[in-house]
Order: sequence, then structure tokens, then C-alpha cells
Amino acid sequence: MGLISETKQAIRDSPKGIFNGYLLMCTCIFAFSGVSKGFDEGNIASIVVQSHFKKSFGLDTETEDQYSNTKGWLVSIATAGAVFGCLGCLPITDRFGRRWALLIATVIYIAGVLGQGLNGGNLSGMYASRFITGIGIGATTVIPPIYITEIAPKAIRGLLTLQYAACQQLGVVFGFFINYGVTKKYANTDNQWMIPTLLQVLPAMIWGLGIFFCPESPRWLLYVGQREKAMTSMSKLRHLPIDHPFLQVEISGMDARILHETEAASNTSPWELLKETLLPVENRRRFFLTFMATLFSQWSGANAITQYSPTIFGYLGINGDEAKFLATGIYGIVKFASTLIFALFIVDFIGRRRSLLTGITLQIATLVFVGGYLGGTRNMTPEYIQSTPAVARASTAAIVAIFLHAVAWSIGWFSMPYLIGSEIFPTRIRSFNMSVSMGFHWAFYFGCSRAMPSLLAASQKWGAFVFFASICLISLVYVFFAMPDTTGRSLEALDSLFQRPWYTVYKVAYPKHEGLQIELFEKGELAPKAEHYESA
Repeated sequence: MGLISETKQAIRDSPKGIFNGYLLMCTCIFAFSGVSKGFDEGNIASIVVQSHFKKSFGLDTETEDQYSNTKGWLVSIATAGAVFGCLGCLPITDRFGRRWALLIATVIYIAGVLGQGLNGGNLSGMYASRFITGIGIGATTVIPPIYITEIAPKAIRGLLTLQYAACQQLGVVFGFFINYGVTKKYANTDNQWMIPTLLQVLPAMIWGLGIFFCPESPRWLLYVGQREKAMTSMSKLRHLPIDHPFLQVEISGMDARILHETEAASNTSPWELLKETLLPVENRRRFFLTFMATLFSQWSGANAITQYSPTIFGYLGINGDEAKFLATGIYGIVKFASTLIFALFIVDFIGRRRSLLTGITLQIATLVFVGGYLGGTRNMTPEYIQSTPAVARASTAAIVAIFLHAVAWSIGWFSMPYLIGSEIFPTRIRSFNMSVSMGFHWAFYFGCSRAMPSLLAASQKWGAFVFFASICLISLVYVFFAMPDTTGRSLEALDSLFQRPWYTVYKVAYPKHEGLQIELFEKGELAPKAEHYESA
């Protein structure tokens, strides 16, 4: 209850104006770009199982094994493009700012979507268009979390940042349910796959136009020497006059931090940023933490399960295209709702670490159950399963376990790489490390997504889930020893935290263990210095 009371106290102690509609609007506009990733996942997972889609692209003559390979490439090639999008957006983000970088990414994304929907059944064109779409999606996984973190008051930083993650799951809902509705009306026509694909342009236009109503990040403006614009931007975001003491202290804290970072290393080449990331022990351990978070996040299997969910629901006893799409649509709603509830009521109150440990534990339990069910029924026919009450109940329980797995993922590994990565790095190397981190994220995503069809086939379906459960178990041990709780911590507190060996972080994982001075400051019993208002 300590974190809950401390978060509530931090909100009460902050000027009321800083929690306002304009801040929420800017957050929502940037967060809404997360729809791109989820919409693509839900859409491609649905259309690759449609018989008319296979006919349109001349794939209906392929054997089951051949189409598994083709389907793997169709699904995963966008994630390969996303790797380049993550790494390529770095120079644009740092030179032109967060707003223009997101606008450029949005244009690339729209071009890729149009190519997918209007390629006339050309398989090579579909591959190329999905790769281009992935470039845009990759950039949208880097820029919005950075922007939201940089404009958010510290007391609700986690809540606002995770709106981006919630929008990713909203995109999954769009992808699955739009396909469900279109399939009912346009079954066995080209419209069945073209309409839901092209509809991805609509949310992109919404957030693309919305960007023009948002201010540039005050932190970036300070970093490039535009102090007056930074003050004006911060005043609008906080709903406070420029001369308000709270605003002055917050800006002074940013100034001091940026000046310190700039003086520490004036060369901004990628090589210098890489050295600044890997040479200081506290930054190297920050990088290692985000690397492991992205590794465990993707290889815990949840994204691969989402991308192949219609196929997996078929394994668990749901038959027919409409029934599978309805089940996957409900699956998307569960992920969206649990992510949103997590962002609104949990993350800033019980903390990142406790949420992550809980989510991983539930993931392990559900994956083991589904793997056990698939292993126990691998020699049974669908007719026998449905006609045997005990086995039929186990089938229903396995379907429920998949939905519970979605909840576990939402409160655990799904959100944490975005949230932790955008919180723990100093401003100077934040964009660089977020780009690199998301590059690894998409590389691991590509590997897991591409391997999923082969993994299911080679392990007789059940082995894939046991493999993912094993990865989750390893990640649970790592998180216990190495993952700190960043809730409400300033960068100054994190510096001292990452100077200790990673396997001893559990001893000081929560703010109350960081020492008397930091503990008193967190409780409001010590007069804050200007830099303590640094909320990144």
C-alpha cells in the first residue's frame, strides 16, 4: 500500500492545473498511433486464413506445408521492416523533433497500407508493401512513448505512457472485428481482404492531422536551445502561467539535466552515443535491462499467439472462419480492456515490478495448461473431443486460458518495454536507446513470428506453448533479481540504482529502500532541489 499512498500524495501535492484536458488530448493523439501496430496484427492474422485471399494471390495450389511457410513470411515481413523504421527514425527525431518525425512515419505507413490493399493480387507487391508498412509501424513504436514521457507529470507518467500500449490493443480489436464484419457481408470476394486492409488508413489520418494541434516536446526544444518555445509549450501542457513556481522549477530541472548531459559529451554522432550508452556503468546496465525486457517480451510468445490466433483457436476446437474471427475479436477486446485498466488503475499505484511479476506468473500457468491440453489431445479427433464431456470441458478451459493469457500479457511484458525504456535513460541518449531497443524488439518479434508456424508443426503444437512457458520462467527469475520499480523515481535516484550489480537490484528494488535522503524526498519530507522535478 506504500506505493498507492505515495502516488495519491504526489497527485494531491501537485498543482491541479497540470492534470488537464489539453495534456490528455496531446497524449491521446500520439498514443493513437499505436493503433497501427495492433491493426496490422489483427488484420493480417485474419486475412491469411481466408480461402479467397489465398485464391486471389495464387496460393490455393500450395500444400499445407508450403502455405505455412508463405503465411509465415506474409505475417512477419512487416516486423522486419519495423527494425529499419526504429533505427531510421533516430536522426529525424533528434534533428526535427518528435512531431515531424511522427508525421513522416505516418506518411510511410499510409503508403504501405495503400500498396497492400491496391496491389491487385501480386504477391511480390504484397511483400514489398508490408515491408514499407513495417517501416512506418517501427517508427511509431519509438516516437510516441518518448513524446508522452517527456510531456507527462511524474505522478501520472506511467498512466499516460501506457495509453499508447492500450491503443495498440485497440488496433487489434479493429483488425479482428472489421474482418469479422466484412467477412459476413463480402465473403469469397476481393472486398473481404481489401476493405479491412485499406481501412487502416483512417486512424492514420486522424492522428496525422491531430499532430498539428500538439506542441513540440519541451525537453526537445530545450535540448536544441529553443528555451522560449519550451516555456510556452510547457505552460500550455501544464495549464499554468510561465512564471508559476512549479513550472519554473520543472524547467530549471530539465535545463540542469540537459546541460550536465551536453557537457559530459558534446559529440552527438551515433558512435559517441553508443559509447555514452555502453561505457558508464549506470547507462550500460540501463541498456542491458531494456535489452532483456525486449527479449523476454517477444519470446514469451504472446505476439506470435496474437498473429496466429485464428489458427490457434482452431486447434482448441473453434471451427469456421466467422467463429474464429469472433473469438479472436473477443480476444482483442480482452487485451485492450486489460491494458487500459492496467494503465488507469494499476501501474502507478502498485508499481511496474509487482505488475510484471504477477503477469509473468499468470502467463506461465496459462501457457502450461494450453500446452498440456494440446499434448494430451494430439491423437484425438475433433469429433471425439466434442463427444467426450471431460475432454470438451478441457477444450473450453484451454480457450479460457488463452484469454487469461491475454490479461497476463497486458499487465506484464506487453507494456513494460515501452514504459521502462522511455523512463530510465537520460534525455541525451533517450532517443538513441529507444530506437535501438525497439530495433531489438522488432528483430525478436520477427524471429518469433517467423518461427511460429514451424515451431507449431515441429513440436506437435503443444511444444510451442511449453517453450514459451520456459522462457517466461527464466524471465521471472531475471525480473526478481534485476528489475527495479521505477514508479515515481527521478533520474537522479535511478543513477545510483544502476551503479550496483544487476543481480543485487532486488535488494533496493523499491524506492523506500534507496537510502534516507531519497526516501525523505519521495515522501515529501525533504525540500526538493530544482532537478528533482525532472520527470523523465
